[in-house]
Amino acid sequence: MKKLLLFPCLLLALGLSSCESSDDEIMSIELVSPKKLAVTTELATASFKWDAVAKAEGYAYALDNSTEYTTIDAATTTLKLTRLSRGSHTFRIYAVGNQGHTTDSAERTVDFDIDPTLPTPAPSFRKGDGVDVAIISWKAVKDAAGYAYKFNDATQWTEVGPDVLEITQDGLKTDETNTYRMYAIGKQPDSENSPEATLNITMIDTSKGAWILMASGEPIKLTSSAADIYTHTFDKQSSDSFEIIINGETYGFATHSGNGGIGTINNANAAVAAGQYVRESRGQMAKKTDDTEVNKFWINPAAECKVEATFDFTNADGIPRYYMTLAEKADAAIILAEYFDLMVSGGDFSTGKAGFRFKASTTNATDIDGTEPVNAAAKVTDFGVAISDGSAAPKYTASRGLADWNLNYCYEFVGCIRLSNTVTSATSPQAYGILTTPALSALTGATNVTLTFDAVQFGKDSDNITVKVLNAGKITSAEVKIKGEASATAITPENDNTILIKKAHYPGQANDAAKEWSNFTVVIEGATAATQISWDTTSVGAESKFGRLCLDNIVVKKN
Repeated sequence: MKKLLLFPCLLLALGLSSCESSDDEIMSIELVSPKKLAVTTELATASFKWDAVAKAEGYAYALDNSTEYTTIDAATTTLKLTRLSRGSHTFRIYAVGNQGHTTDSAERTVDFDIDPTLPTPAPSFRKGDGVDVAIISWKAVKDAAGYAYKFNDATQWTEVGPDVLEITQDGLKTDETNTYRMYAIGKQPDSENSPEATLNITMIDTSKGAWILMASGEPIKLTSSAADIYTHTFDKQSSDSFEIIINGETYGFATHSGNGGIGTINNANAAVAAGQYVRESRGQMAKKTDDTEVNKFWINPAAECKVEATFDFTNADGIPRYYMTLAEKADAAIILAEYFDLMVSGGDFSTGKAGFRFKASTTNATDIDGTEPVNAAAKVTDFGVAISDGSAAPKYTASRGLADWNLNYCYEFVGCIRLSNTVTSATSPQAYGILTTPALSALTGATNVTLTFDAVQFGKDSDNITVKVLNAGKITSAEVKIKGEASATAITPENDNTILIKKAHYPGQANDAAKEWSNFTVVIEGATAATQISWDTTSVGAESKFGRLCLDNIVVKKN
């Protein structure tokens, strides 16, 4: 049997050998072209990337119509070519086979354009120390070898290095337009000179009259609404800052005197911490001296807006005051709006952080007008000023925008107002807070309106605080979004003109925590010009501490 099987085995062996030879020819396959070939360009540089090709020995590339290919290893899937000439180009690449089992792929190409021109600089100017002095500055242009500039009719360009981003020029013509031209210098052959930038500079003599000097250096003539009282309306869509110049003397806002601007606070010397949003700001102004700079007024709106500003130099104490307000898009439906943005003294209870207050001995505001700098530390729970009726001077109450409100045992905190106080002496009368709005005098007849306001407990004891509609109007419905929740909880009115704010509507929170405010909505039918809204804590219990709550964002709007 062994001899009979030998021949078939030999045939089988020969057959296998023959099959292997045939497979070698079949496995010599063409590689796929590099996929996802992409290019980005910057000046005279082009950067390429592609997906790796399986079993490739490497890659070969060429540019445009060149017949000479450059090879790179298989691990490389990115490439940067520099010092390319201006114009259109074609990058060609293929995967390299091993010429055994695999052969080269077909070419893949990508077209691109090269423009080595540097971006045009964007110069701006500000006034220097002198009528004829301007300071011109610009942001660095990437890959520039330097900058060239000239003024007016100069025949020669002045060149400076890439680290020079500001120059000072004196001897400029006043009350005439000065032309400043500049360009960024290229690094041949990696980049070419930028187009010229032109800046027109008008040097106005600000040593006389009243001026606003914007951060860009643009001077704006201030108009006088009365002797030594100047007003201006800004049209703003972006952040900016400015100084005031009166007869050659420069003013800004005094440190920690008001917030010095409108919008999202972005100045560390504002009375309130950066990041909070204010619609009004009021305070004292400070003059620039040889030893001190001023805090520039700032505008940092959330959207396109108008800002109305007044600068008052008529005060008996010789200290000028400023007032700025955001003139938001008119909403004829709004009858009353109070956001307490002028409250800057005391702890920042809303955020759970410390703040500033007036000198420690001044909590009743009988001898201050509210524009003074807050200059003493205030804990989160420290009120700034007691602004109850009779406790604060009328000018102070007016400085907080509350001249027409009725106030009884009300206290200033940053950006909000608190009702009631804890009485520690057994012999002292309790301090039950009452806050009452002005009459809704803008109404011309019986009108349905909606009251909205935000509230948060001060401490964890307040309960059953009365919200009343006075003189005219009937409450038809009320609700609260507890701690700002998406869904609302209905509040059943106690009678036609009263609801109760209960502890469950605004749960107490830790003093040092950022507060989640509850949002209340009250629908009132038949409100008139005599209608007022009152928050009254006199029925909360035996002690006034049970009536401590903070209020914010009180708005009455026609339905």
